[in-house]
Amino acid sequence: MSKMNTDSTKVKYQNANDKMGQMSDDKDLAHPFFTHMGMPHEVGSYSLRLAALATQIDGKTNGDFAFHFETGLSKFIGLHIRNDRFLQESHTEIMFQFAAIRSRDGMSGFSPIIEFEIPTKKGASRINTLVGFSTAIVGSHLAFNQVIHYDPHDDMVDGSAALVFKASKRVFLIAEILGEKMPDEQAIINLVGGVKIKLNENFMLGIGYQQPVTTNRDFSNQFIFQPDIEWKNNNTK
Repeated sequence: MSKMNTDSTKVKYQNANDKMGQMSDDKDLAHPFFTHMGMPHEVGSYSLRLAALATQIDGKTNGDFAFHFETGLSKFIGLHIRNDRFLQESHTEIMFQFAAIRSRDGMSGFSPIIEFEIPTKKGASRINTLVGFSTAIVGSHLAFNQVIHYDPHDDMVDGSAALVFKASKRVFLIAEILGEKMPDEQAIINLVGGVKIKLNENFMLGIGYQQPVTTNRDFSNQFIFQPDIEWKNNNTK
């Protein structure tokens, strides 16, 4: 092969890589407010969702905060550490997510999960073990993420699903449904709606509102203010 043909091949290969990188950037959508991502993060990629919560219960507004950290431990295993109401909840979740089926770009697929709820509040002692699965379907402007957990000890099922729509380069519209079902009790179902704005490559701000839609409920309503931080370790191979 001549040098000219070799150089031409290199240019075409570089252009293809540039296009693939652009496609990856287009799929860089916002995270939901509460729902787990359906697929593990890649190794060297980190996400931290923080949230200030104003929750109304019996006519009184209580302040709380939440956090959700995600990263990839290997090509197929992701880690989540999360607590949606730190001052109220007695346990913090540590979840391992295993990518069993995934698309070529790694954004869509199916992941079994195992979760350990670790006591983080005085008076709590038992470590709960949950199993479940998550799924994701991601396009250039729309992402669907879903997760189901099952607690064998309490025979409880909980889960959530979220849609994230890229309305513009920096604006993302988010809708979520969250629910749980205990034995001999009516299900609890909440709806979440909000918007997130991308301020720079690593930082977003979100404002959301959560409203129960069932008579069995934990609170009357909730306002959410959520900063999102994402970063990558460029030295990771």
